[in-house]
Amino acid sequence: ATEGEVTVQYEPFRKIISHTLRFANESKEEKQQVFGICIGEYLKDEKRYIVKNAIPITHGDDIEIGWSEEMHNTIESIKSDYKDGNDTVIGWYHSHLGYGLYFSNADKANNLYFQNSDNLYGFGILIEQSKLKEAKDFGVDVYRIKDVSKGVDSDYVKVKFEIEPPNSMQFFKWVQELVESTQEKNAKLIYEVNELSKPTPEVLQEIPTSDKEHSKIKEERELTLLYGVNDGMDKLTESFIKTYEQQLTSWMEIISEDVLKGSEYIRSSINNIKITLSSGLEDAQRIFDRIFSEISSLFMKNVRASVDIRLENQVELKESIEADTEEQLHNLFNRLENEMRNVTNYFEEKFSNIKKDLERVVQKNKSILESLNQNNELLNAVYEASDKLAENVIQNIKNSSANFQTKLFNELEDFSNAMKPNEETFDELEEMIERLQKTISDLRQIK
Repeated sequence: ATEGEVTVQYEPFRKIISHTLRFANESKEEKQQVFGICIGEYLKDEKRYIVKNAIPITHGDDIEIGWSEEMHNTIESIKSDYKDGNDTVIGWYHSHLGYGLYFSNADKANNLYFQNSDNLYGFGILIEQSKLKEAKDFGVDVYRIKDVSKGVDSDYVKVKFEIEPPNSMQFFKWVQELVESTQEKNAKLIYEVNELSKPTPEVLQEIPTSDKEHSKIKEERELTLLYGVNDGMDKLTESFIKTYEQQLTSWMEIISEDVLKGSEYIRSSINNIKITLSSGLEDAQRIFDRIFSEISSLFMKNVRASVDIRLENQVELKESIEADTEEQLHNLFNRLENEMRNVTNYFEEKFSNIKKDLERVVQKNKSILESLNQNNELLNAVYEASDKLAENVIQNIKNSSANFQTKLFNELEDFSNAMKPNEETFDELEEMIERLQKTISDLRQIK
């Protein structure tokens, strides 16, 4: 749930509507705003406020201009009365007269009194009097300040709320009283808190009049009241028929289809009231009481039957759900067991194959290691034989080189000695060749 949601119980909602209609109804020439405070508690687990009571405080333009010292003292006194219990002042309500559902700067300033560090989600209930018969929620919205630290400069937000339906026949009796009471211009549907401590006009002494004047005034009052009743009843009952037809239908749908029958009777009875009002309030009262008694009996009978049927259906549904759940769990466990068995077998087979592969690899590595060891021994033997052969070759080369060198030097020396006698012969041949060449040259010149 969203933090700070608001649930308005039937009784405080009835008081808020009564307070609003007392100072702004069809018979009022000059309509006025109203102001009151909401009493209740904040349920931390459910994150919501429960409005259990509404206390009317005042009416008039002071609501928009600012609180008087008397208003402030009255509110503080009420807060003091509730300080020791679970219930306390949690918010406020006020009405608008045809200029829409929104929080004005004055509304923001008023709300800051209720929304603070001790009551983080303090709220204001706003009733637009002109929308009472148009909107399904009686032209009601709930608001609070978005950021308290910014004061009246902060934006405001709409708060999710619900209005609890009535849980007894007293609601319909209140509708009847409301219709009858609002025909007088100064009808007291509900008293404001300060009126309860002041004398009412009825207890004030009247100026005596003569019997003739008294009779004339009485006739004028009766005629005025009769015309006012006829005219006002037509307008107000039409308004209430539209408003409560929407709201009652919504509430009856929540209970059951059987209860809709009672709702139809209620709407029918209200229409009958409208038709018979012209014949006098006494006849209307009699018809309303009779029809209301029949509807109450039928309504309670249908409610009991509906509740019994719903209880039986709930028991059957519970048993069906338990059986289905048990069967589904059993099937689920079987599937899980089979899946686990298949997975286990699969992994066991894979692990077995891996183990065999590892054993083959180990055996192969062992063979390779043995071959490497044998090759190492063979290479060592080859290296030793190569070293010995190289030493022998080097020694033989050394020995052969020394003998060959000595022999070569000796042969060269012998050859040199043998060639010495031929050197003189070569010299003589060269001298003969030179003379021969010279002779040839001379012969060429003779030619």
